[in-house]
Amino acid sequence: MFFAVILAILLALHAVVYDFCIRAFSIQDKIGQSKVALSLLLLFGGFVGSFILARQGGGLFTKIISLSFGVWFGILLNLVWMILVAWLVIGAMRIFWQKLNFQLIGQIVIFCAVAYSLFGAWNVFHPVVKNVEIELKNLPQAWSGKTIVQISDLHLGGILDENFLKKVISEINQLNPEIVVITGDLLDGSADGIEKYINLLNEIKSASGTYFVTGNHEGYRGAEDSLRILRKLNIHILENEIVDLAGLQLIGISYPGNGENSHVRQIIEDNPSFDRDKVNVLLFHSPTSLGEGEVQHKNLYWKPNVDFQAAQDLGIDLQLSGHSHGGQIFPFTLITKWIYDGYEHGLHKINNFQIYISSGTGVWGPTLRTGCNSEIVAIKLK
Repeated sequence: MFFAVILAILLALHAVVYDFCIRAFSIQDKIGQSKVALSLLLLFGGFVGSFILARQGGGLFTKIISLSFGVWFGILLNLVWMILVAWLVIGAMRIFWQKLNFQLIGQIVIFCAVAYSLFGAWNVFHPVVKNVEIELKNLPQAWSGKTIVQISDLHLGGILDENFLKKVISEINQLNPEIVVITGDLLDGSADGIEKYINLLNEIKSASGTYFVTGNHEGYRGAEDSLRILRKLNIHILENEIVDLAGLQLIGISYPGNGENSHVRQIIEDNPSFDRDKVNVLLFHSPTSLGEGEVQHKNLYWKPNVDFQAAQDLGIDLQLSGHSHGGQIFPFTLITKWIYDGYEHGLHKINNFQIYISSGTGVWGPTLRTGCNSEIVAIKLK
């Protein structure tokens, strides 16, 4: 039933575009209208087919199909919201002007939507370096001026693969990081052939190591299989663990899988290595509070707890998260901001607690980045 509703909505979006295109290009003959309808039906079917194909795995052909229809889905969304805005503007203008060149306005809207979307597709493959300075109370002298590089949500294995990973690693190494942290969703749920190039992660140059915590997509792919692949690398996988790095405690919490309960606060408090008086940096995929009780996958979505009280009580100084993608494209940027109550991207401070939420280094769903950039975060500690 759920998928039937999604397909109906998707088909309705294509119908909106069809109606607007017919009007914008003044296509009145039946043959011309049929061509537009057939083209949009093929795009609709192609997108549904590419989604199914991607779940089956595959090689270059699957990647090309997924990329093409992923971009189309983004174009479709941008077309629809721009069309709705155009209708509102045209309606308002008709109050004051009797004659409007609807065809010209319509064609400009379509051109802008496509151009804007293609720019968003370009953004996907060109992550930017985001420089952030964070002051932490009682920071050990050994860490003063040092850089933590955070990458998150690469979603390797589908559209983004070896060449993208090489580019990201090259950017990281130029930043001369003390440590690199990967805050989940490194692998995509549909990852195929990832083992052929995942060893490139060994080329990351970080003075005190590279650290990883799982995200929800490692779980979708199969948490054990994902970890099996990553354990072969020179990466420290933190599975509800704490490591001391010259007086800075790095706490890595695994993302709870479907149906699993995780009492995060208790996991941290029960760890004999935990010292709340040290500078504590928490790696947790979801930009949400640790909670006072059990944390489940299902309650990390749809208005989760973002009071961060548990982290403050534990003396966590800095939390590094991802997951939200910053909404990735409009209107999901607004939806994500509402879901996470403003904690969907960027640096936020509550008393002595701070959290940086990455917009993600990769992409998922529509192969577009129009709401925010893909980013590699360089955090300079003070």
